[in-house]
Amino acid sequence: MNWRTLSLIASIVILQVPPGAVLDAAEPFDADSTLRKAGSFALGGVGVAGTMSQGEGALREILKKSDAVARLEKMLPQATPAGQLYALLGLRARDRAAYQRALPKYGHGDASVETMRGCILQHEAFAVLVNQIDHGDYDSSLSREWPKR
Repeated sequence: MNWRTLSLIASIVILQVPPGAVLDAAEPFDADSTLRKAGSFALGGVGVAGTMSQGEGALREILKKSDAVARLEKMLPQATPAGQLYALLGLRARDRAAYQRALPKYGHGDASVETMRGCILQHEAFAVLVNQIDHGDYDSSLSREWPKR
């Protein structure tokens, strides 16, 4: 392979990398920030490979902490609608009383939230998703054990 061909291949690969992806990889993972800024709500295996979403990964990291409830309550006011859904789900899983306190203030809205279920990307009503959280529809996804990497 000559220099020109190698240079062309490298250019194509670089163009395929989303802007900021290299910088993001170098930055430490901040679960709170990831959850607060979540652009979509996705639990269980998503995409063709059935991987865990960033939002679910962030929620699982927060739930491991002893101050998880306080962290989730603190992020609710600044979180995106998807972030609020993750926070509500985390509160429901960790402390039902805290979840019941947050529900009247943060449990309704008319936002449309991007969701991913398997390979299906769609938009769903925030209130419908809160209702699903309230009924325990995501409990099995959140309690699922993921293989160690």
